[in-house]
Amino acid sequence: MDPDEARRKVLEELARGEYHRDQGFLPRLLGMLEDWLDSLTGGAGGASTVLIVVLAVLVLLVALSLLAVLRRSGRMRRDTALSVSSRLDADPVLSGQELRRRARAAADEHRPGDAAVLGMRALVRDLQERTLLDLAEGMTAHEAADEASRAFPDVRTRLLRAAQVFDTAAYSRHQVDAKSAEDVVRLAEYLAEAAPQLRETEPA
Repeated sequence: MDPDEARRKVLEELARGEYHRDQGFLPRLLGMLEDWLDSLTGGAGGASTVLIVVLAVLVLLVALSLLAVLRRSGRMRRDTALSVSSRLDADPVLSGQELRRRARAAADEHRPGDAAVLGMRALVRDLQERTLLDLAEGMTAHEAADEASRAFPDVRTRLLRAAQVFDTAAYSRHQVDAKSAEDVVRLAEYLAEAAPQLRETEPA
C-alpha cells in the first residue's frame, strides 16, 4: 500500500463518528497509526516518514476547521478593506446629497467602514457647499470636525466622535461597528437640514 492510499484510509477512519465521541481519541488514534504504519512497512524506518506526512495532513485539516469556525463566529475579521476612498476631498467630487445617499446605502448593506467614511465625507462636502467649511488640502477629519463645530456648537461632541470613527475606518486595523457608522451617517443627515449658529460680527 502506497502513502497516498494510507492517507486516504486514515482520513476515512477519522470520519467515523465514534472518534468524535471519545474524549481520548487523539492518543488512541496516534497509537493506532504507529502500529498500522509499522505493519505496512514491516517495521522499517519508512514508517516514521509516512507518519509525519499523515500528521501534517491532520494538522492542516484541524487548522482549516478552526479557521472556518472562527470566521463563522465572527471572531476573525474578514477582509475589511474599504471599497471607497478615505480622502475627504476624494475625486470625483460628489455632492453632499449623493455622498449621503451612498453612505446610507453602505449602512443598509452592512458595510460599516464604507458607511462611516462616506458619512464623514458627506458631512464635510455639505458644509463646503454651504460655505460653512473651507476644506484645505491635507485637512484631517478632526480638523474638519473642529471647524464645523463653530457653526454647530451643540453637536461638537458628535462631530469629534464622527471624526474618530472615520479615522478608525480609514486608517486603523480595528473594525467599525454598525452603530458607530450609523451615528456618523445620521449626523451627516441631521446637519444637512440643521441651521448653523453663526456668530454676529460685532460693530466697529
